Amino acid sequence: MPKGLHGGDAGSRLSRASTRLDVLCHDVSLGVRNQRHFDDLESEAQAIAGEIVAAFRQPDVRQGGCTNLRRRM
Repeated sequence: MPKGLHGGDAGSRLSRASTRLDVLCHDVSLGVRNQRHFDDLESEAQAIAGEIVAAFRQPDVRQGGCTNLRRRM
């Protein structure tokens, strides 16, 4: 299995990120109210992007052990 992928863990994480992305897309479709709102939307987009990347790079923390894949080799 490619490094970082642990069965359903990546799928579960991507599913959660997908749900958040759906909400973000809906919020954006309603229009940006002001600069603060834009900043909040951008911040959420960055967080979602981080979740997507993390799904491929980090093992499930419930399994225990080191989450730094470079150290596990």
